[in-house]
Amino acid sequence: MFIRSLLVSAILALSLPLMAQSTDLVHETQTLPVFETCAHIQGDQSEQQVCFNRFVMNHLMNELKWPEGLKENGKVFVELKFDATGHLAEVNCLRSYDNLAKEEALRAMRTLPDPIRPGTVGGEAAPVSMAVPVMFTRN
Repeated sequence: MFIRSLLVSAILALSLPLMAQSTDLVHETQTLPVFETCAHIQGDQSEQQVCFNRFVMNHLMNELKWPEGLKENGKVFVELKFDATGHLAEVNCLRSYDNLAKEEALRAMRTLPDPIRPGTVGGEAAPVSMAVPVMFTRN
């Protein structure tokens, strides 16, 4: 039952919009990397974002485990940085309530497969990053 609660929390956390960030001072249109399950979506950026979010959520549902020794519910904010080729170059913890939760959230995110298309900035392949909240909730 607690696994189901953990997964539901991950779903709710990922239903929040991912915050994509550009390193440029001038705001340019940025798109997220495209995973294979989202390859059928062409051109509609909001639909691509929804598909990206769902893919990450499903991945977390399959990968995330309740760490042994974790006693509290809470949230971990993970930053994903993809390079210009689409490879997941860095996974960092922005904020965490517990070290065990932080390590599990980072471990689960590091197992994301490579996208089939890289993210873009201004229509060109470019490094992109986003923050993903990961909830740990036990009944």
